[in-house]
Amino acid sequence: MILGKWVSSAISAAAHFGIADHLESGPKSPKELAALIGAQERPLYRLLRANASVGVFTELEDGRFAQTPLSDPLRSSAKPCIRNMAMMLTDDWHIRSWEQLPWCVETGQPASHKLNGMPMFDWMAQHPEKTVNFNNAMTDLSQGDAAAVVQSYDFSQFGHVVDVAGGHGTLLAAILNQAPKVKGTLFDMPHVIEGAKKAGILERFADRSTLEAGSFFESIPAGADAYIMKYIIHDWYDAECIKILSHCRKGIRPGGRLLVVDQVVPGRNEPGVSKLMDLEMLVLPGGMERTEQEFRDLFAASGFRLERIIPTPGIQFIIEGVPV
Repeated sequence: MILGKWVSSAISAAAHFGIADHLESGPKSPKELAALIGAQERPLYRLLRANASVGVFTELEDGRFAQTPLSDPLRSSAKPCIRNMAMMLTDDWHIRSWEQLPWCVETGQPASHKLNGMPMFDWMAQHPEKTVNFNNAMTDLSQGDAAAVVQSYDFSQFGHVVDVAGGHGTLLAAILNQAPKVKGTLFDMPHVIEGAKKAGILERFADRSTLEAGSFFESIPAGADAYIMKYIIHDWYDAECIKILSHCRKGIRPGGRLLVVDQVVPGRNEPGVSKLMDLEMLVLPGGMERTEQEFRDLFAASGFRLERIIPTPGIQFIIEGVPV
């Protein structure tokens, strides 16, 4: 188990070189791949062999390497694609942050406070060149998450949906595609909204969508029937979350719905990705994954009642709240 970092790093290196992209057209020898990516043949073979030992690529009898179901999502064109996520895990800022896990446990503060003297998202806004893989990874993962969400919930019941901190609009686009009569608002920080305009994900819904920039700690667009936020609440501790959700409560129309898309931590000793993701939240933004009861308490403190928890085909749930 303690060697898991080696496996992750080997996969990340393969993602960095785009090995899965080069194997998309068929098996190739280490010599061919080395020429394509500008690497040394023997060290590359050792990297490929290590990956193949855990099912990422497979070594054929003639010495060539081929794609496997595990390596397929590492392709840049895969849907869902995890190449950018794999590369992000060995980005310098991410590695340095996880090195501070003991300090984070001692102090309860995220690593960026020690390393950069400021919250992670503030640092990211100042250093966009260092977070390209992170931003691309969030967009990639959102494609799979968005499909799972719209498959599990009927958005046609609403007239207007606000996607709070919705990034470049992947989830909102999926919602508008599922519900042709719904209008949507994408709300995020100014630099993210500028990125959303360039990405153009919402362009085909231009007649039904608007983009608004701002801080959800100050205000959130009012007058919607539903406020949805995917993997946002887990970025923050309760005090900040109550502030965000309270703004939603002020703006929501009577009979509206609050939809929080997040993981739900399972019971004592039960395995779950959420329990490891919880450490990522501790180290990076300074947030947490929550149990069902913790979500109930958080909703109650923000003027909502937790109505139901809806599973999706992915690892996330839709936690639905109604205003009280």
